[in-house]
Parts: sequence; C-alpha cells; structure tokens
Amino acid sequence: QTRISCKDVPAETLYDVLHDTRYRSKWDSNMIETYDIGRLTVNADVGYYSWKCPSPLKNRDFVTLRSWLPLGNDYMIINYSVKHPKYPPRKDFVRAVSLQTGYLIKANGDGACILYYLTQVDPRGSLPKWVVNRVSQFVAPKVRK
Repeated sequence: QTRISCKDVPAETLYDVLHDTRYRSKWDSNMIETYDIGRLTVNADVGYYSWKCPSPLKNRDFVTLRSWLPLGNDYMIINYSVKHPKYPPRKDFVRAVSLQTGYLIKANGDGACILYYLTQVDPRGSLPKWVVNRVSQFVAPKVRK
C-alpha cells in the first residue's frame, strides 16, 4: 500500500485519469495492453490488462472485475481477478491474480487530493518469495508516481 499527496491535481481529474483505459498508455509505462471486455452495470466492468515485468521475468496479464464509486468529492476504484470463458490465459503471458487492488482518491482542498493505492497480487509462475517481495518494493512506488 502507498499514499501520495497531489497538491495540484483535483480529485475528479485524478479519478478520470485512473479510470480511462484509453489514456492509460500515456502514464503507465509498464502497460502492454488494456481494454474493456464488457460493462456489467453503470459502476462495474470486466477488463483485460497486460504488464511488462522486469527482465528476466515473463510478462503478466490479468482479467479483472472493476467497480467504482464516486463518494461526493472522493472516489474509489477497486478490482479483483475473475475468469472469463472468452479470455483464457495466453501462452505468451503468465496469468497473474489480483486478490484485491484499489485506489481511494480523497479531495484535499481546492485543486488537491490524496491518492491511496493498495494492491495484493499473486504474480503466479515459479517465482521465489524474495523476488516477489523485492520487485514489489519498486512496482508500487512506480504506479504511485
């Protein structure tokens, strides 16, 4: 988990940036591909995301159920992995599992906000625990920035 104060970014703008899958390639340098699979409700969808892992690790991908909720001036986005019959694991990726990942964006005055990011991911594959823990120390702060 991590927290960052954004002094010059309104909560609504940050929410829009995090929520826009087409814009994600502009700020997420680890992303290979992302797209919406289908809308379930006005506040939930299923989507695909693939992620570049540091060498020599194999790249990972996810199929997740994402839900979001505006809470007045604050916003929440949460996802966790699901299986989808039309999107089975691909041979060129390891299918990772998001046990729970979420963003909480809290307004902090005019034009400012605080971003809370929490993720609990099983990267799958044959990775020693120490590798997962070491890579995690770099990934969460990079996502935050």
